[in-house]
Amino acid sequence: MTKRQYDNNGWLEVKDNPITKVGVFPYLGKEIGAPEPNKVYMVYRPAEELEKPETINSFKLLPFIDEHEMIGKNATPAERKGVQGMIGEQVYFDPPYLRGNLKVLSNAALNLIDGGKIDLSPGYRSRYEFISGNFEGEHYDVIQRDLRGNHLALVDEGRTGPDVSVQDHNIITIDTMELVSMSEAEKDKPTQDEGGFTPEQLAQIKALIVEVTSASPTTDDTPAAEGDKTKEENTTDDVEEAAEAAVEAAEVATEAAESGEAEAVEKAEIAIEAAETAVEEAKEELAQATTDSLCRRLKHLRKGIGTMDTISVLKRKVARLEKDKPTMDTGELIKQLAGRDELAKKVSNFIGTFDSATMTHQQVAEYGVEKLGIQCPKGSETVALDVWMQGRTPDSQQPRAAMDSAVGQSSIKEKWGTK
Repeated sequence: MTKRQYDNNGWLEVKDNPITKVGVFPYLGKEIGAPEPNKVYMVYRPAEELEKPETINSFKLLPFIDEHEMIGKNATPAERKGVQGMIGEQVYFDPPYLRGNLKVLSNAALNLIDGGKIDLSPGYRSRYEFISGNFEGEHYDVIQRDLRGNHLALVDEGRTGPDVSVQDHNIITIDTMELVSMSEAEKDKPTQDEGGFTPEQLAQIKALIVEVTSASPTTDDTPAAEGDKTKEENTTDDVEEAAEAAVEAAEVATEAAESGEAEAVEKAEIAIEAAETAVEEAKEELAQATTDSLCRRLKHLRKGIGTMDTISVLKRKVARLEKDKPTMDTGELIKQLAGRDELAKKVSNFIGTFDSATMTHQQVAEYGVEKLGIQCPKGSETVALDVWMQGRTPDSQQPRAAMDSAVGQSSIKEKWGTK
């Protein structure tokens, strides 16, 4: 049920843990060296960068620390920061995630994790290309290139760290539910569920929700006998396992809802509600630290599902706009471009050359009337511009009289005199 494993030393190892992922993410300009430091830029992290051997190798054997701080020879020394563990050598790209094994060595970090601090965030350096585009219907302003790892941090919500390094805070839960692995052939098969769940996922989620909702805490009005203590302890363990299973089911559903599909988002919300109910009903049987940890995980899921719901709405809007968008044949497009270029050529004779490559015909007309100071109603710029230019000759084409004067010896003598 869990990917957490402890070795003979009591050290925690989490296998196949997500480190970072493909997608479009918001960053302040000052974090990526952009021209406008306080502007939010949408940064695209492409799959081809995460699958590069250089990127994968740079994340192997990196230190695991508590909270972000760039460490190394030219940064904070590792011994001063305190290394709590490490990423193993089994780092690989499993679209859309970059995954790796995590080993936690220190008791301090183990206590933080047990207390509910379970978000992971990689610290790394990278290069940025300020090129805009679209990834799966989402606009981006910048492409992230050449990621080179520095550390993996255990973090609370939010971003910290110096501006010279990227601090990437995707909320990634360490303790996730293990699903029945599919063969390569099965992975390629389309699912029957429009929300993005595989049949195995649906079966597990349904089973877990049934288990949670059917579990009810046992009560006894009479004092428990000495021989019943073991039974009570087992009941507490069962209640804790049921609550944990419900939260894990919600995490599985939320991960599947990352597609932004409306049905998947709705199912994730139902799973989260079921988990919240299970934790609430189990409160009296659980230790406070366990309750806090489960509630914290659910809080992160709630925040994530809110974003996914917004994405779902936006995707529906984009699909509707794409459907309603009028089509233009090639001949009409060429005709419009030729008209724009002709107008731009005429206007440039009066105001000087300007770049019209990214303008429409209407934008060229608006630019022309603005530069020439022509007053006209909005929408009539093209007509006003044609009327204004009619009969006018640009200064550069005005006839000019040229005069060559020969300076002879006599004129020089008259000007300067003779000595």
